[in-house]
Amino acid sequence: MLRLTEFNLKLCSPCYLRFFERRIRRALEKHDMIREGERVVLALSGGKDSVALLYALKRLGVVMGFDLTALHFHLAMGDFSDRNLRLVEEQCALAQVELRVLRIGDMGLRVQRIKGWHPCAVCGAIKRALFNREAARLGANAVATAHTLEDILLFAFKNLLSRKYQLPPPVLPPENGLVRKIKPLYYMPERLNLLYCRLRGLPVFEEKCPTWSPRGHALKDVFEQMEKVIPSSKLQLALSLREILPSREPDSLNPIEPCSRCGELAAQDPCTICRLADWFAGRTSNAEITIPAPED
Repeated sequence: MLRLTEFNLKLCSPCYLRFFERRIRRALEKHDMIREGERVVLALSGGKDSVALLYALKRLGVVMGFDLTALHFHLAMGDFSDRNLRLVEEQCALAQVELRVLRIGDMGLRVQRIKGWHPCAVCGAIKRALFNREAARLGANAVATAHTLEDILLFAFKNLLSRKYQLPPPVLPPENGLVRKIKPLYYMPERLNLLYCRLRGLPVFEEKCPTWSPRGHALKDVFEQMEKVIPSSKLQLALSLREILPSREPDSLNPIEPCSRCGELAAQDPCTICRLADWFAGRTSNAEITIPAPED
């Protein structure tokens, strides 16, 4: 039997697989994330969270009537990125999902520290900009990310510590030139995604990114300790924060206009991609590069 402290349940393996997929379907329906006949693009890193979501969405798409495409970013980190891509290709073949690959190296981009910004911030800025652009090119109605329950709590606590009283919403509507963004794993703990992968026999890319640092994720250890002391506390905390903290309001968005260089919609001109390409090509100075903060 599998003990799920987060939901105060004990389940056998077959029942757990059904439970996992029902929980995701409940989130999709509760928040009107995906509608029949739509196309969804999933950001697929190859890790436990995104591959669990890939396989679950593929199965749910059959009964709910939506199409699924996976999008993977090859981050130009040598053999690490090549190994990552090979496993992602294997995952998509197993799930029978179309895969689209974007190679940031072909765009003159790299993942490295810039002006005090950690490489993770640079990587996130690149992915956010390219994700929406590629989803629009593919005719997607929604883009899905594998943000988990712990990710939501981490983002919320960082906001609180910065006196920003906002909680990431499960859905960002299609406003201001952006495709609808959804988080089907909003209420799902990370460890249950890994359990789903193991029970389904899904391959998982387990290597840490060469630029990864544990510092930014240290609060997750606090959440895990809290769960040990008070079972189901992570989920209850997220639900309580949903009641008392507002999500980002639409009028807080920066205006979106076409980039004067590439013509893509962006919140700054030139856009993030053009600015970073200039930086890596040595065509800009320290004073001219900024990394936009995530809005989800």
